[in-house]
Amino acid sequence: VYSSVKELTDRVFLPLSTNAAIAQAIPAEQWCVGMSPVQELKAIKNEVELQGMRDCHVRDGAALCEYLHWLETTDRDLDEVDGADQAELFRSKQDLYVSLSFDTISSSGPNGAVIHYKPEKGSCRKIDKSMVYLCDSGAQYKDGTTDVTRTVHMGTPTQQQRMCFTRVLQGHIDLAMAVFPAGTKGTCLDCLARRPLWNCGLNYQHGTGHGVGSFLNVHEGPCRIAAGNRMSKYEMGLQKGMILSDEPGYYEAGEFGIRIESLVEVVETEDIGPPDGRFLTFRPVTMAPIDLRLVDRELMSGDQVAWLNGYHATVREKVMALWEKQGKSEDLKKWLVNQTREI
Repeated sequence: VYSSVKELTDRVFLPLSTNAAIAQAIPAEQWCVGMSPVQELKAIKNEVELQGMRDCHVRDGAALCEYLHWLETTDRDLDEVDGADQAELFRSKQDLYVSLSFDTISSSGPNGAVIHYKPEKGSCRKIDKSMVYLCDSGAQYKDGTTDVTRTVHMGTPTQQQRMCFTRVLQGHIDLAMAVFPAGTKGTCLDCLARRPLWNCGLNYQHGTGHGVGSFLNVHEGPCRIAAGNRMSKYEMGLQKGMILSDEPGYYEAGEFGIRIESLVEVVETEDIGPPDGRFLTFRPVTMAPIDLRLVDRELMSGDQVAWLNGYHATVREKVMALWEKQGKSEDLKKWLVNQTREI
């Protein structure tokens, strides 16, 4: 390859992901650097891809619900790797499952504050039900790719933990409810997810959202939602049909980590903006409940509460319908009803 590109004499298009060795083999005056048109085509899903993403997230959410129910009710002495393995087992039983989409981040207590933590057998912590537990996981299905983080407490959380969790949840919801013109850069929306945290002097040191492929890369450009100081001139504005993550968080070193991550689909609003250019908003694709034990309702606005109750009603409807077909236990169904109750 390297010898072949040296023989090129015309202008050469170099996507941003071109490796340095290839770029250096081509004289700089022949470069035409830009965002790959292939990435743009991948970022905006067609209807088949979108329906596949919606469908696989119901199955994935059902598997994650089974795992969280099992984790709460088992009397086994578990470490973080045991938890990750069990979550993978539940997913592997779902239709069209292929593999995990990345190594599961199963983290208990202070390990949750390590943003890209990976548990290793022999050195990981036990899963302590008196501590905050963060699980960031996902899978590849033949009809789509999933990436979801849920933070739970299986005991009695402190008021500080509930306050921090609720601020993260408020940011998650505020971003999910955003309305914006087509072509808006994700960096322009990032502060919506951070504002409830910033108002309390809190923050997180990672991006708020990334694009996700359809049975492809779990992190996929060129669209994203990140702080403005990370803006790139090659960032693609948000368009109908994109799938991104919505994942604010908060991390208290040595104590706990909180992240709430769902994938969302960019959709048109029904009646906001001109008929030939409706404004856009986000519709959740991930179908997994948010732990109400960590929610302080008094901190939330009426619109935020209504959004959460509506989301949980959708989760309950879709996951329950799948479980009815799969013949799941009444105990599991009762657990889901409680997890998705109105507040």
